[in-house]
Amino acid sequence: YHCGKIVLVERNSQNEIDIKVTPQRLYLFEWFISDLDKLRHSLWANLQFWEDVFLDAVAQERDMVGMDQGTVEMMKRYSTLSRVERKRLQLDEDRLLSTLLFNLAAFMLMMRMDVNDIRNKIRRILASCHLGLHYSQQINCLLDQLHKLQANDIDLKPMVSRLMQKK
Repeated sequence: YHCGKIVLVERNSQNEIDIKVTPQRLYLFEWFISDLDKLRHSLWANLQFWEDVFLDAVAQERDMVGMDQGTVEMMKRYSTLSRVERKRLQLDEDRLLSTLLFNLAAFMLMMRMDVNDIRNKIRRILASCHLGLHYSQQINCLLDQLHKLQANDIDLKPMVSRLMQKK
């Protein structure tokens, strides 16, 4: 954005930056991935990469919110909780997983992954997460709308750890 107008930034053949005025928006990340079509073998096109990103993010989030304590300790604590507290813990876990899945789908779309690949990967991960109905409906609703979206049309959800730190 320069002087009240959206500015398209491109590199010319001499690797110098050309500035052209354009009425459409161009986001910085699009410039970084502009050669993605040429590099379909790249990291972004690797579906296993996205699953690994999700699993790493889940581990990090769980650690940050204190859900990643020792297994035996957590099982003992869980068995002493009331039914209502157990349900709250299950919902907290579901919210954490659904937030990460939602954001993962947004990042995959931002990196111009094929919409069908995004749907398949997210649904596969969703099935392994065993999310409750409410949260799985949110993810499925997003997946049903993917064909209408592009780039960064999806607003990211705030991470659970950040919400907890604000309280």
